[in-house]
Amino acid sequence: MIKIINNFFNKNQLHLVQNFTLNKATYTPCFFEDAVERNKHTHYGNRFYLNTDKELKDLFIKQAELKFDLKNLKINENQSGIDQRNLDHFKPHTDSGSPYWIISNILIMISGPTAVTNGTVFYSKNELDIHVGFKENRAVMFPSDWLHSQHASTVPNLKRYTASLFCTSYEKNYSEE
Repeated sequence: MIKIINNFFNKNQLHLVQNFTLNKATYTPCFFEDAVERNKHTHYGNRFYLNTDKELKDLFIKQAELKFDLKNLKINENQSGIDQRNLDHFKPHTDSGSPYWIISNILIMISGPTAVTNGTVFYSKNELDIHVGFKENRAVMFPSDWLHSQHASTVPNLKRYTASLFCTSYEKNYSEE
């Protein structure tokens, strides 16, 4: 099941996260782990790892618990981070399995143009099936074993910034009504 939340951060939090993302974060080039060679097609983006900034990591976890009604959220701290991506082609993949044991992803859209052509797409039977458009401050939670990709765009050098929380465990916080 896909769950979409708009207004993931409050205004001040979003400004803080966007300022950090665009002006302070140091990004590391990342490639798919099973890639035989490192090239444009195996490069999935550049990542700032959240485990290097406890305050920022804690903010993301706190908001994810609040907005998705979770408690005791645990993330893979060595993989979760803020991504800078060029959207020049589709890169379908899943994020599940060992050695990370990721069960769900929470994707937070931080900065980029609002558009259908820079969101996230999901596949069924290897066919494009569901599309979630990009909108700043939107978060999407989905099972990590779902085949997904950033949407490819024909706009030259289009970039977006998102955060990926790779969830290893959590509990639903069934609020009393």
